[in-house]
Amino acid sequence: MSEVVIAALIGAAASIIVNLISAFGQRKKRDMEAAVKEAKLEARLASIENKLDAHNGYGDKIGSIEKDIAVIRTKIEMLVSKA
Repeated sequence: MSEVVIAALIGAAASIIVNLISAFGQRKKRDMEAAVKEAKLEARLASIENKLDAHNGYGDKIGSIEKDIAVIRTKIEMLVSKA
């Protein structure tokens, strides 16, 4: 009878060890997937920030273009009024 109990305890211990190893492996896999996902998110965010920085530069360029257009219009009006 004690052999049966010992065999059952050994089986239970083996089952617990296998479950712990499996849980550790799954946790490690989830952590790795989360790290990859976060790295992709960081790369995407950096890309969006770079595009935003480039887009924000257009405001300065448009301001200088508007000034240039005003100067050109003034010169055209001076030329037209002389003619």
